[in-house]
Amino acid sequence: MIQKMLALTGKHIGLFISPYVISFNERIEINDRYISDAEIMHYANILYDYSLKYEEEYQDIIPFFELTLLMALLYFKDRNIDILVMEAGLGGLLDATNFLDTDLQIITNIGYDHMAQLGNTLEEISYHKLGIAKENKTLITACDKSLVPLFKEYLDKKNTKLIYVNPFIKNIELKEYTSFTFKDESYKVSLLGEYQAYNASIAIEAVKYMLPDFPKDFIDYALANIFWPGRMEYISKNPKILIDGGHNIHAIKATVKTLYMLKGKAKIKVLFSALYDKDYKKMIEELNKIASFYYFTGLDDLRKTDPNEFVKYTYIPNKIYNSFSECLDIEIKNIKQDEILFITGSLHFISQVREKYFKK
Repeated sequence: MIQKMLALTGKHIGLFISPYVISFNERIEINDRYISDAEIMHYANILYDYSLKYEEEYQDIIPFFELTLLMALLYFKDRNIDILVMEAGLGGLLDATNFLDTDLQIITNIGYDHMAQLGNTLEEISYHKLGIAKENKTLITACDKSLVPLFKEYLDKKNTKLIYVNPFIKNIELKEYTSFTFKDESYKVSLLGEYQAYNASIAIEAVKYMLPDFPKDFIDYALANIFWPGRMEYISKNPKILIDGGHNIHAIKATVKTLYMLKGKAKIKVLFSALYDKDYKKMIEELNKIASFYYFTGLDDLRKTDPNEFVKYTYIPNKIYNSFSECLDIEIKNIKQDEILFITGSLHFISQVREKYFKK
């Protein structure tokens, strides 16, 4: 959202994100243009030579994420970008991106994810996320109200200004889009989800922090034209098939809340698969609140979970398929007018579903 808004000024805005949903190129882009395959090859060759020297000198290898980050930084430097929007990888404090001396830091919210690395409580995870804060700078967040005192205490020590957007967000409604008011101005964002009102408000606040006179017309245009594959995305309207890459309990809670607002009288059939290192027990327990039927499947990943494991955590009728493609081939024909097939559990999973069946 930030990149799309700022690009309307004519500046060159770099964006680095992970993971990708459709192709690797999504990780690195400037003004809605993904890095090309030829450019990836060019920088991969440079980094290949460098990585061999690094391995020889330090007796260690450069991990995949760090190589991708180096590729992005070389690409952005060569193209002389004006502003960089950089998504931290794992946590923040110890993440490879954190060496950058950023001007503005953002934490959307804090949820239970990557707990083996970040800790088992929201406070421990917050400590890692807050590690992106820089001395005498500004941090914007939409974290849970209960965490605000912790944020303030941490940031006061760094003399970092805290901007908390939640009190200014009101009147959230879901239709074909998400509408809301922020600081008494009305907005619409093309992405579905109550949480998208919070994401959009952070983006608005961030852009206005950088450019105080940023035109509302630019904000409205950018929010109306956001496309983010795999995030509460209808890949079919007849039959109704909705996909979301929710891969932790925090994300699943947000999607369940959104489905309640969206579904009307429709019944929700859930096609679910998750990686073994995720808390799929709690994810399924949350989905139990909305699901009328489950399809549990495997996915093409070394970290896949046996779908028979999922059955242990639900009392709702279900059917097991070892292959998600077989499940879709058979069950798509059985979706009724008053039903929605909701596919979730992993970004890897919905990426595979999308690539196999719903290329756009």
